[in-house]
Amino acid sequence: MKLVQRALLAQISLLILLTGCASQGVNFTCPVPPTVVACSSPALVLKQELDSMIARELLPYSVASIKVVSLKSGVTLYETNPYQLMPPASVQKLFTAAAILSRLGPDHTIETSVAISPDNNTLYVRGCGDPLLKTADLKQMVSELSGKLSPGRTYKLVGDTGCFDETYWGSGWMWDDEPGPDAMYLSALSVNGNTVRVTVSPGQAAMLPLKVSTEPATRYVEIENTGKTGKPGGPCAVSVTRPAGDRDNHIRISGLLAPGCSSVSRRLTVWRPELYTLTLLAELLQQTGTKTTPLKLGAAPPDAEKLAAMRHQVSEIVSVVLKKSDNLGAENLLKYLAHTKSGQKGTAAEGAEVIKEYLRQNGIATNRLVIADGSGVSRYNLTNADTITRLLVAVYRDQAIYPFFVNALPRAGKDGTLVRRMKGTPAEGKVKAKTGTMTGVSALAGYTVTTDGEPLAFSMIMQNFVGSEQRVRNLQDRIAVLLSTFSARPPDI
Repeated sequence: MKLVQRALLAQISLLILLTGCASQGVNFTCPVPPTVVACSSPALVLKQELDSMIARELLPYSVASIKVVSLKSGVTLYETNPYQLMPPASVQKLFTAAAILSRLGPDHTIETSVAISPDNNTLYVRGCGDPLLKTADLKQMVSELSGKLSPGRTYKLVGDTGCFDETYWGSGWMWDDEPGPDAMYLSALSVNGNTVRVTVSPGQAAMLPLKVSTEPATRYVEIENTGKTGKPGGPCAVSVTRPAGDRDNHIRISGLLAPGCSSVSRRLTVWRPELYTLTLLAELLQQTGTKTTPLKLGAAPPDAEKLAAMRHQVSEIVSVVLKKSDNLGAENLLKYLAHTKSGQKGTAAEGAEVIKEYLRQNGIATNRLVIADGSGVSRYNLTNADTITRLLVAVYRDQAIYPFFVNALPRAGKDGTLVRRMKGTPAEGKVKAKTGTMTGVSALAGYTVTTDGEPLAFSMIMQNFVGSEQRVRNLQDRIAVLLSTFSARPPDI
């Protein structure tokens, strides 16, 4: 009888051991007793370590939504609160980038052009939201116009912004982000990020006005300079701003800069970017002897003859949007998605529907997803780690766009918004991911490769923390390093 009991107990023990190992979802055979220690699989060790880090550094006051998936096997290596909805901050740009690469292709170009009316009296400047357009591009178009315009003639200059609606700001944006360059106004005619750079430096002697310059130099902004040059050894304290809600592009400069103080440079948004673009073009035309009448908006006739154009590829724009986390680029791409689908004035809401359509085509549910804008500035955006990771998997499987998408992502310790993160760690150069930051929210989502060469997709959003996001970023970096050094091979016995 004792012999039977011992045999039965041995069988039960073995069954419990094997069941425990199988529950970890790993693809290796756990050894039988007496070598019980080997049953701690690498995946279980990874889970325990990540759970411990999150509990120690976030809980109970803050929350994290994290998911890590093998792109080779499709197995979920780790997850915690994967369905918890949170604002993703700038990780939202991944949705915009993937959708436009898939729908239009990386070689598609967005054009800004100058055309002339059949009666040769009116120049039409038509834009579709190229966010990379700079003053240098306008100069290039003016150069192309040389010889095509009548010397000494005065032309009407009209802006055609029919590609987009007239909504200048995103839904759910914060009023007090203005006039920072990341909360720029939106328009189908955009230039210089819809900002102007103002540089202030000490004057020649104490109590003389501060020296002020703008880039580009333009009459579109008005400068009120009450700042003074201080006494030697005095303070270096100056304010350069445009009052929130200002509609006159009135820039105020105040304070003191003592001799020897470094120059202060600020990028500030401008109201009515389409008129800003037209003003810069008119000023450049005037330098070549071509005069224009007061500026206005209107649609270019179908028979207007194109005289000059500037184009940028979608792949170029996506690279800037993801590497530099460019908000204007993401917002303009969102509206451009809508415009290319309907042929009408593109809106953010219609662009969001195009993104959702792309997600559904890839088997990603959209019934618990809020897309309020293209950049992630809005607090109305809601998603989770599961949805973001599914997006990353879908892009990885689409080799027509994946190379452009992954190369546009910041590389840890190398470039973009990750240039100073994970430097000197095993994750340097391996982690390619989009960052996201707003008050109380920090996110990181992208790709890495394990020690075994296994590609992973990961997403993590952390929110409801107080103070600097640096502590949370450090946690994200340690998690990314842990994933990059992970090995699924069982330890040697």
